[in-house]
Amino acid sequence: MDLNFVKKLFPQKGIIGIDIGNYAVKTVSFIEEKKKIKLKDWGYILLDFPQGATAEEKQVFVSEEIKKYLRKRGIQFKFAAASISGNSVIVRYVKFPKLSKKELALTLHVEAEPFIPFDINDVNLTYWPLNDIMEEGQTKMEAVLVAAKKGVVDGKIDVLSGAGLDPTIIDVDAFALETLYSWLNPEVSDSAILFLNLGHKVTNLSIIARGATRVVRDIFIAGASFDKSISKSFKVELKAAGDLKKRKGVLLSVKDKETAIENYDKEALGMSKVSHAVLQDLYTEISRSIDFYLSQGVEQSISKIMLSGGMANLGNIGEYMSQKFNVPVEILNPLAPLAEQIKNIPKDILPALAVATGLALRKLRDWE
Repeated sequence: MDLNFVKKLFPQKGIIGIDIGNYAVKTVSFIEEKKKIKLKDWGYILLDFPQGATAEEKQVFVSEEIKKYLRKRGIQFKFAAASISGNSVIVRYVKFPKLSKKELALTLHVEAEPFIPFDINDVNLTYWPLNDIMEEGQTKMEAVLVAAKKGVVDGKIDVLSGAGLDPTIIDVDAFALETLYSWLNPEVSDSAILFLNLGHKVTNLSIIARGATRVVRDIFIAGASFDKSISKSFKVELKAAGDLKKRKGVLLSVKDKETAIENYDKEALGMSKVSHAVLQDLYTEISRSIDFYLSQGVEQSISKIMLSGGMANLGNIGEYMSQKFNVPVEILNPLAPLAEQIKNIPKDILPALAVATGLALRKLRDWE
């Protein structure tokens, strides 16, 4: 979803999607040949910030890392799309009086202010119309309202500009995933899908029903939560905790636990205990979001969970979620339609490219 940063009509046929995380930058770009989408390039740039770097210095560092990567790979796309999430972004499903686009554009700040917990002058606002409904004899418009703090949006723009790119679109992580879902599933389904994008600091949750996102929420239980719990339990530094998480996974199956006991593998057993506690907290927060979705009187219950992000492939998270929610869980392959082109992408990297892929697809969805 645009946050009013579409600058011009684009003569190029490509855009690079850049997902800037706390741990890594993920990039995806496509080209079109004979009306077929082909993968131009993908990237996974680990961020090893200088010790003691300030927020501004980190921003410059990320710009330079992106610039170096693009130069090395010979990527000449000018236009880029990035996304935001977290506490500085508010997504609300609201009802506005039925107005024309011109009328709503003039009154958007007034109509939106009751729904926004920030100073209305400190945010960028946009909306996306959904349906017209009748309520108390009046026609109203259901819409998705998005508000993002200007400082966060400006920060993303500065990173892209510093890398020599034209920041054309600033999206929201959840809506980038909706774009991706529409590409992977062109036929609109009556079922509801729960997306969990498991990042380093944030888990992006969204529920897509009949092809449209109905619930958006950011949960601050993610990879770093496991690192902190492991660090505390094993009395090691956070970096060592992260390495242990990758080596042992985040959850053991019953069979794995039995093997660990037989082998006196205290590390594995300790990891199982720690990870289960974190996942239980995550499960509780996800359940609240599902309950909220169901409380809206919807007809579609959750039929599947899709996992993406850097944590998706670690341990038995998918198995855990499937057992807890009693629905199938799938590790997302964001490039599934291009199966013959992605043989060189490691299996553990693929789910982490989900948001970047959705961003790269915005050209195909919006510009045609």
